[in-house]
Amino acid sequence: MKKRSFVTILVLLIVWMISGEMVDNPIKLPSFFDVAERMIELALDSGFYEAFAHTLARSFFGLLLALFMGVFFGVFSGISHQFEEYFEPVYTILKSIPNVSYILIVLIWTNSRIATCVIGFMVMFPMAYANTLSGMKSIESKYLNLMRIYPVRRSYKIFKVYLPLISHYIYASFSNGLGLTFKVGIMAEILGSVSPGLGRQFQLCRINVDMIGIFAWTIWLVLFLIVFEAILKFLQNKFIKDEEIHD
Repeated sequence: MKKRSFVTILVLLIVWMISGEMVDNPIKLPSFFDVAERMIELALDSGFYEAFAHTLARSFFGLLLALFMGVFFGVFSGISHQFEEYFEPVYTILKSIPNVSYILIVLIWTNSRIATCVIGFMVMFPMAYANTLSGMKSIESKYLNLMRIYPVRRSYKIFKVYLPLISHYIYASFSNGLGLTFKVGIMAEILGSVSPGLGRQFQLCRINVDMIGIFAWTIWLVLFLIVFEAILKFLQNKFIKDEEIHD
């Protein structure tokens, strides 16, 4: 963590501590120490890890499916301008629908547990498609001209040329989509009363007017996403840069 970022976090924690003491109302603003104590209690409970695992599994399935389909359609839109024009209305409609509409419609149409995966897919697919298509359009003409001079099979172009060249765009879709899919998935779990899962925990806290619990679960969620994003960034720097060096 950078020094300036650490200072900012420290200042925010101090402001929280002081504000909590001044307000002195756990419903309006829980005390920092009460939230920290609850976080430790959660970490010692096996149900904490079960809730995270179920929500993560549902969100991941929707995210990975959206990435696969988004990359698939994005690559072919980049290859064929006609296909891009045919698919443009579908992409425009999907990206324009509000997330809350997806959640409500899918919850009515499907089983609540399946809905979490479907919603994650619907939210993430437009982003994955747009990023992939942008990557395809950014490929330098010299590579395309080289493949025209030395014709190769389409499968070779896709897996050996296009995908490696747009790997940064695919990673951006995954990295940016992880947090979004996770948050939308939790919203779907709350509305659908999906159990077990993080959404169910937030729902129980809301019913019991447990602001300390809401803060504790929220901070754990933020910490998880920060750590996961740091791991992804490390893997990106290691593997993508290694590929560039070998190339």
